[in-house]
Amino acid sequence: MILPFLLAVTVSLYDLRTRRIPNWCTLPLLLAGLIAHWPGHLDLWLATWILLFAWTGEGMGGGDVKLWLALLWMLPAEFSSYLLVFLFTSFLGTGLLQIIWRTVRKRPATGDLAPAAWRTLPFLLLCWHVH
Repeated sequence: MILPFLLAVTVSLYDLRTRRIPNWCTLPLLLAGLIAHWPGHLDLWLATWILLFAWTGEGMGGGDVKLWLALLWMLPAEFSSYLLVFLFTSFLGTGLLQIIWRTVRKRPATGDLAPAAWRTLPFLLLCWHVH
């Protein structure tokens, strides 16, 4: 569990600096997760479709979605019953933090895309805490 967390921290810092998440970092992990956990559980597939829908609706960037998918598919199967709860909790919590941060900095609450890889950190901490 420590390796995905360290990866997420590293990618989050890179995303904050460059506003990009490199494919060489996410795609091999996603492929390995798909191979290791195919065909997956219903909750995993539902989370995958939610993330893809967020990307097609321009609510998330492609790099962020690939990072989330890689982390979700890499998690052991025993997390499948918690995936959706932790995913929504992370999005809700980090979304509120982002709105508060933008309000304090007097920026618009919506419409401004920002680096979002850091949102995976609370998700992984929740997984780590439960495991």
